[in-house]
Amino acid sequence: MIKFRFMLLSLAIVTALMAVLILNNRGELVAPDKLMVRPLEIIAALPPPPPPPSASKVTPQPAPQLDLRLKGAGASLALSPLQLKLPAPKLMAPDIKHLMPEFERTKLTIDLSGFALNELDGQPRLITPLHIEFTPAMKRAGVKKIAVKLHVVIDQNGRVHLKAIKNNPYPKLNFSLKQLTMKARFTPPKRHDKSVKAEFIWPLILKES
Repeated sequence: MIKFRFMLLSLAIVTALMAVLILNNRGELVAPDKLMVRPLEIIAALPPPPPPPSASKVTPQPAPQLDLRLKGAGASLALSPLQLKLPAPKLMAPDIKHLMPEFERTKLTIDLSGFALNELDGQPRLITPLHIEFTPAMKRAGVKKIAVKLHVVIDQNGRVHLKAIKNNPYPKLNFSLKQLTMKARFTPPKRHDKSVKAEFIWPLILKES
């Protein structure tokens, strides 16, 4: 009788456990899945890479040195004298007569003769300013102006041709006087209303420019 009761009690306990397990399994199958989302508040950043090494801090490596000095007297070189007899070259003298161009003397000379001022219709008038620079020695000496006389010819276009410097107390100024006459221009000399050449002595008072 006792065994029978124990068996019934055991059966009841097993039945109850089975019912509990079935109910738990149904709840897990029916219940929907849940997703847990948590906010991320701290972001861990990786440290920056180290800077590249500076080129100025690179230790220069010493250049290799090669010692080419030889010890001892070295190899000797003996030279035997060599005598050569060469005939002297024969040079032909150039024919200079065929190389020199022929000019007529009349074509090389320039006629610098002209009429005197009293033979002209009127005196030619200077139309360009005159500029001349004194030498450093003249400036140190305090020279402010000089008087010169030039023998000139004025052509039909008013250009000045210097024939001679008649009077110049400062010979080192001769080159500047030649440059001055090359740049000077006059009105064309006239004789009977026709342009001609005029020859005269040109007196000048020059001041430092």
